[in-house]
Amino acid sequence: MKTKQTKILFVCLGNICRSPMAHGVMQYLVDKYECQNVFCKIDSCGMYGEAEGTQTHQRTILEIQNQLNYQFMKPSRNWSAKDYDEYDLILAMDKSNYFAILKQLGKQKISDAAQKVKLFRDFDPKGKGNVMNPYGGEQIKYTQVFQIIERTCKNIIQSHVQIQDK
Repeated sequence: MKTKQTKILFVCLGNICRSPMAHGVMQYLVDKYECQNVFCKIDSCGMYGEAEGTQTHQRTILEIQNQLNYQFMKPSRNWSAKDYDEYDLILAMDKSNYFAILKQLGKQKISDAAQKVKLFRDFDPKGKGNVMNPYGGEQIKYTQVFQIIERTCKNIIQSHVQIQDK
């Protein structure tokens, strides 16, 4: 039986804090648990156009490095209409970005959207809601966001494959 491959996209406002953190953590976990055959493409983007091309926020890079001993950074990119067709699972970090995605889709795609556009914390075993935006905050805010993201990314992986901690 062939494993269904999933392309996953994380979306936040500027693609410099939350969504690249989720992108980096997910990439790390997919590599750690060797499930690249299931999660064949991972990316992140932002809904706010003026941040495009900006590097991942330094505190996000630092948090991933400190927690996982993993280097991750990427230039931000904006949401594109093509993203909806490209990705199987589109995870908004908060409700405002979720609704911004739906607004971008238009009426013809909105009926299918419930199958692939979701709030990131819909997969959080500790509760639903928004992932707070740590931008402008102290490192502790990034640590709190990291904790939400790590457990939620693990849960997303476990919803697709059986994993054992290494």
